[in-house]
Amino acid sequence: MSEQTITAYNQVREKIIAQDRRFGARAGKLCFAGADVEALAKKYGTPLYVFSEQEIIANIREIQQAFISHADTKICFASKACSVMSILQSVRQTGICAEANSVYEIRKCLQAGFSGDQIVYNGVVKKPQELEFAIEHELYLINIDSLYELEQIDAISRRLQKTANVCIRLEPNVPSATHPELVTAFHAKSGLDLEQAEDACRRVLAMPWVRLRGLHMHVGDQVPEVEPFAKATRVLVDEARRLEQVLGIRFEVINVGGGIPVPYKYDEENGDPLQDNMYAGITAQDFADAVVSEVHKWRADIQICIEPGRKVVGSAAVLLAEICCEKQKTHYDVDGNVERRVEWKFVDAGYSILPDSQHFNWFYYVYNASRINERHERYVKLAGPLCDGGDYFHIGVKEEDFLLPHDTQIGDIAAFLDTGAYSIESQTVYNNRPRTAVVMIDQQGDERLIRREDSYEDLLSYDIY
Repeated sequence: MSEQTITAYNQVREKIIAQDRRFGARAGKLCFAGADVEALAKKYGTPLYVFSEQEIIANIREIQQAFISHADTKICFASKACSVMSILQSVRQTGICAEANSVYEIRKCLQAGFSGDQIVYNGVVKKPQELEFAIEHELYLINIDSLYELEQIDAISRRLQKTANVCIRLEPNVPSATHPELVTAFHAKSGLDLEQAEDACRRVLAMPWVRLRGLHMHVGDQVPEVEPFAKATRVLVDEARRLEQVLGIRFEVINVGGGIPVPYKYDEENGDPLQDNMYAGITAQDFADAVVSEVHKWRADIQICIEPGRKVVGSAAVLLAEICCEKQKTHYDVDGNVERRVEWKFVDAGYSILPDSQHFNWFYYVYNASRINERHERYVKLAGPLCDGGDYFHIGVKEEDFLLPHDTQIGDIAAFLDTGAYSIESQTVYNNRPRTAVVMIDQQGDERLIRREDSYEDLLSYDIY
């Protein structure tokens, strides 16, 4: 393993401590949002997620500032990224809106204080009873994903005699340089073909209780370049312009979805975002400029709706895990020859707690929060506790290897950075290991528990026997 890699990794660590608005060090311990994370881990137990309310607000303000050139921009937080109630309430207090992908997400948003006209409803499967709930609560938009769904909305709205506000979701046929499973605008399951747009709009116009407000799309998640957003917006704008002319209508909204990336790797001079989407590549401002520029070529007097999720909460949390065990093992080839000796460190958080680490082979900076000022120079493989050979962290500093200080001890706390998006939502109870507690550091720097860890009684309560 090269000394250059070790040096570069430690330069990032030192820069984070010295310059990152979220982090600092006190008495050799890592601080996040002003709080000693080792102390939080000892107080609340591990694994533990810690959120910064100030970071959530800062991320939202960054998006708002990016769209300042288009005053009528409706920002809807994609609640699927993190729907813990206190997180939703913090988002709501900034004045932005919400986007939901299930009836329970809608219900949580309503309970968190969002009104129906502040909620956008997405999804490829919306059952009739779910659509009825959405229409009854007068949601701002239901993004239509199929003609079948549209017919269901027509029938329900007629029966209820309540207006259903809709956008037609289209697939602009634009690929992007992100993980294949995160692409949603090219060969995707979501949306209608462009060729179906006119038929869908004509059907809506003939429905007495369905109100056609505009068109919708979503390019994908963690997209590291601006061109797919510009191209897809151009496709949507061109179709909207054509439909307005052909149908003699005037759209109120153009909804361009989300996809603003978050940097998971910070040494951008060493990486190519188009080859590795862990480098963000673009900013919220780049995203906004691409979208607004294309929309203004058509109309400036239309509302732009966006649905950011990862950008709002991704950088706003750390996962804390205790180093619980260690061992050394030898890798042999099939003939019994020694290939290498491996030092393993085991933490109490595996892929049931941080799912993207396996599902998408996500990269996370991992530091020894108990010894944050010490040089991280010892290569280790880092694994979780699950009874599964794949329960280890696959994308390290160098291939599958991570760096920790030489004198890392059992009981030290490992901190995984940038874990705020999709992680809590995707947790499982595999091996009957509980889902984690969550702590919030609020704007005043005070800590509070906003979600408790599952208890044994919680896990048992689902079973009927």
